[in-house]
Parts: sequence; structure tokens; C-alpha cells
Amino acid sequence: MKKLSLFLFLTLSLNVFLAQTVYAATPDEISRAASYAIGLLGIATLAVSTYLFLVIFQPEKF
Repeated sequence: MKKLSLFLFLTLSLNVFLAQTVYAATPDEISRAASYAIGLLGIATLAVSTYLFLVIFQPEKF
């Protein structure tokens, strides 16, 4: 439970910085909430990609 809490905290903290970067890089047409959603989607995509990479190349661990 403690590991999950730490992981969620770090993910949300990373999303705060990532969302600001997305918001600054796009024109004013995108809302702040959408930039947070895009940042969270990017983090989730990276996490799933890493997991699948590990499963393909180290299947005996899973």
C-alpha cells in the first residue's frame, strides 16, 4: 500500500511539471485541464510501453 501511494504521488508530481510544459508549448486554444489530461495520458503511455517491453524481453519474471 505504501509503494502504491508513493508511486501515485510521484506520478501526479511529474504530471504537474509535464502539464505546464504542454500548456506552454501549445497555443491558447487548449485549456489547462486538457493539458493536464494530455500529460497524464503521456505518463500512462510511457508506463504501459515500459511494462510491455519488460514482459517481452524478460517473460520468465512474469
